[in-house]
Amino acid sequence: MIIDILSRFIFETKLFEKSTGPISKHQMKAFMLDAQKEAYLNGLDPNILHPYMWLNKGHYYSAGLNFYNFPYAFGLLFGKGLYAQYLKNPETFLKSYDDLLTLTTKTSVEACAKSMNIDVTQKDFWIDSLEQVKKDIDEVIELLS
Repeated sequence: MIIDILSRFIFETKLFEKSTGPISKHQMKAFMLDAQKEAYLNGLDPNILHPYMWLNKGHYYSAGLNFYNFPYAFGLLFGKGLYAQYLKNPETFLKSYDDLLTLTTKTSVEACAKSMNIDVTQKDFWIDSLEQVKKDIDEVIELLS
């Protein structure tokens, strides 16, 4: 998910950089293929890249939904970071988790996270999140070996 969202971010960034007028489907396909290659490096078979990935995502056609994929990446990493906090101290985590859930519809992300002594403006929380993603990747690699 993280790498796919990165490819979409790269694609959309390129789209805004180059959009001085209409963009042809050929340009769109090239932007998408370049974005996939940049994000996945050699992780995808070059024969199965998806040049039309942009075609099936409606947010690319809605002016108010630019970079729509960001909330998905943020949500995944925030959830993984919360899980990392849980693993460090389950009892303390569980005592605060209901408060966090209550605050999600009432306050900012920063205030929500602070209810659990998490500072989302600091790298440590996000590094813990990415460590959880790394563990997931390592597990998949092990299962496929």
